[in-house]
Amino acid sequence: MIILTLILALGFAIVAVIFALQNTALVTVTFFGTNVDGSLALFILLSVAVGVLIGVLVMIPGSIKHSFELRSHRKQINTLEKTLDEHKSLLTEVEQSTDVEPPVEPQG
Repeated sequence: MIILTLILALGFAIVAVIFALQNTALVTVTFFGTNVDGSLALFILLSVAVGVLIGVLVMIPGSIKHSFELRSHRKQINTLEKTLDEHKSLLTEVEQSTDVEPPVEPQG
């Protein structure tokens, strides 16, 4: 899944660069009352970069939450494995102390 995401991101980046390079006209952008003159390609690429940055910032909290959940699950698995090992050893001790063979199912 990660490889597919990287391929799609690379494809999007290539298309954005091609689009930006084909739109090289000089434009004036007004942002909060400030006029900035520059290449349309520059503004397109800057907008794409800001969009990617915003997307990454939005994903960070979910990624951190997933990391904490994963750590918690790993601890729970380790605890359960230790408990299982203790129960297995206890069962072995009980079987050895009683010298009783486990019941055999009748063949029928």
